[in-house]
Amino acid sequence: MFAVKPMRPGGSGARRARGFSLVELMVAMVAGLVVGGAVLAFAIASMKSNADYLVSTRLTQDLRSTLDLVTRELRRSGYDEDSLGYISTSSGSDFARLLLDDESATAGEFQCVIFAYDRAGGVVVGGSPEPGNGEIRGFRYATRDGVGVIEYAISSDGVTPACAGDAPDYTDYPASCNAGSGWCALTDPTRLAITEFTIRDRRSGVPTSAPVVQIRELDITLTGDAIGTDEYTRTFASTVRVRSDCFDATLSNCDLTP
Repeated sequence: MFAVKPMRPGGSGARRARGFSLVELMVAMVAGLVVGGAVLAFAIASMKSNADYLVSTRLTQDLRSTLDLVTRELRRSGYDEDSLGYISTSSGSDFARLLLDDESATAGEFQCVIFAYDRAGGVVVGGSPEPGNGEIRGFRYATRDGVGVIEYAISSDGVTPACAGDAPDYTDYPASCNAGSGWCALTDPTRLAITEFTIRDRRSGVPTSAPVVQIRELDITLTGDAIGTDEYTRTFASTVRVRSDCFDATLSNCDLTP
């Protein structure tokens, strides 16, 4: 029989189990918290940056698309398919009339425009626009429930837009048009607050005697903020050369409602 020799503590054959000390655990926890906090802060900053970028981009797109529509429409103003027929007469086409109203705090700048242009599907009625064919239109600035908006109007049977016309119904979403005045919401007051919409008429070539030809250039300024924050404000401007000059023996007729 062989005798088994007991092993001495600490001998080469002994296995010692070691864990982490309390100090090591605390250091590891602190390091983990620092790294985790840095990752969390970076994630939050990235999310905020993306959200801010979306707000800024949407604000820019909304203002640009609004100004583009106003610019395109005003460039059509005054068009009359039978305009050459009025050159030899003493009176011009009513399509060429353009009304600027609701003067802003700055003299010479207006916040409402009413204009007209001939559209397909109508008939020649002596140079007069046909409301039922949607030939009289308007843009205006208004404040609704403390928020600035741009409103757009198109004529219809029995409805001719006027700067003082009744407002759309903003209790609906989206806001519903006013059937009696023709005014509709162009900008969304839940996303965009318009702080400035002005139109300045830069007239040139106005003679003092007949025949009178009024050449118009309209300077348009549009400024808006994103709803819910005052960190983002954008301003856009455009100059519209009205392609159809107003020809009329009486100069004041050019400033009347079409």
